[in-house]
Formats: sequence, structure tokens, C-alpha cells
Amino acid sequence: MAPKTSNPDKPLRRRLLLSKIHIGLAAIGTLSSVVGIGVAIDGGLEFNRTKVFVGVGIIVASTILYISMLFVPDVE
Repeated sequence: MAPKTSNPDKPLRRRLLLSKIHIGLAAIGTLSSVVGIGVAIDGGLEFNRTKVFVGVGIIVASTILYISMLFVPDVE
């Protein structure tokens, strides 16, 4: 019985893992954007400028996360 030197499924597993990470980042970005919209609306209803700015900041940060995920090179 010869020892295995390399696993032929390794690139496939890595690609599968990276695609799951991308899906997770997309879900986090989407849900945090929804939270940011909720905070901004709540701040607007209370006439609280700080809450509105925090909500907008959350929206911007989640958008940057979501867009940066699009520019990650694909593993071949």
C-alpha cells in the first residue's frame, strides 16, 4: 500500500469551501444592510441624527463588504 502524495479532490474541495465563504459573506452583507436600513429609519422617526448616521455607516460598510466579495479572484 503506497502512501498518497496528493489528493486529486483538493482543488475541488477548496473551490467548494471558497464558494461557501462567498455565500456566507453575501448573506452577512445583505442582512447587515437590512439592519442598517432599520437603524436609519428608526433614527429618522425619532429625529435622532446620530442613529441616522450610524445606520448609514452600517449600510456603507455592508456595501463595501458585498462589493469587495465580487472582486476576489476565482480559484482554478
